[in-house]
Amino acid sequence: MNLTIDKEYFGELLPFVEDNKITDITWNGRALWIDHLENGRYMIPDIKLSDTFVNTFATRIANLANKNFNMSEPLLEAETDDLRISVIDDSVTNTNKSIAIRKTPAIRRLNDKKMIADGYADEAVIKLLRAFVKGHCSIIVTGDVGSGKTELVKYLTKYIRPYERAISIEDNYELRLSAINPELDCVEIKVTSSFGYTQAIKSALRQLCKWLLMSEARSREVAQLLEAASTGCSIITTIHSDDVRKLPDRVVNMMGPEGEEKKNDVYNFFDVGIKVDVQKSSKGIERAISQICVFDRENEKNYMRMIYEDGKFTGERLPKNLLRKLKGGKVKDPLRDILKTADKAEQEV
Repeated sequence: MNLTIDKEYFGELLPFVEDNKITDITWNGRALWIDHLENGRYMIPDIKLSDTFVNTFATRIANLANKNFNMSEPLLEAETDDLRISVIDDSVTNTNKSIAIRKTPAIRRLNDKKMIADGYADEAVIKLLRAFVKGHCSIIVTGDVGSGKTELVKYLTKYIRPYERAISIEDNYELRLSAINPELDCVEIKVTSSFGYTQAIKSALRQLCKWLLMSEARSREVAQLLEAASTGCSIITTIHSDDVRKLPDRVVNMMGPEGEEKKNDVYNFFDVGIKVDVQKSSKGIERAISQICVFDRENEKNYMRMIYEDGKFTGERLPKNLLRKLKGGKVKDPLRDILKTADKAEQEV
């Protein structure tokens, strides 16, 4: 059950909690740091939280959550409808108590108009993304911390057909699937210490699940995602990496000892890799889709085909297996028209 926290509990942090452009608020025991959608990450030099405030804040959150927070249980975690709060006790740090507040608002920040205006993606890329979802492709979104991987996953869910049942599985609610897609047949599952990823994924597959969504795959649960994809369920998840080319190896390594045996399955059952870049410039924070690749296995060989890189289409075509999948979703090859248009424009120049 999510908490309801009185505004007064946040003290000097309240203006940052209420600012919709701020995504993260962290106190490291000495300084307050903010993550801003447009201005990036920066320190607030004028605010120094007192030990009294920090201790009182932690105690209040622990009481509301009905949890112990002490030397024996030095990690406190709690959630409201749109905040995820974590406090680490100074008994296990050398830098006083640490506070992290992550915002998880039920909004979809990306839309076609904004993506084009901000240089995040052009119309051709958006057309391709739409086709991948309509064609029931299993998609991995990757990028660095703060690149906005989860926001892209939220955007992609808008193209899931309302009657195609979608189930999200998370340890903290971030996708907010039902709130941003009120027309969608969906279920949100939260994993706990007594209901882990394996059980959650198995349960989802028994619930007529057509789409299985996970805000981030971090460890061996990726093996269950791969197994779900092999049953025909479409997957959308994020995995931390700095290049889509590394995704197959990342998935294999995350699966542990059994990973190498399942490497071929990665190419068989995951279809698309998308990388989001984030850079800070004089204009502020700039995010953009920088890479799109497709995975394929044909004639007992694995292929990774880069179709978009550094803001340009490479000319690589979609493989036959993926085209068959798109056709099954009643989607025409989106890349054919995109490349024809690009070739025509190049010839005119």
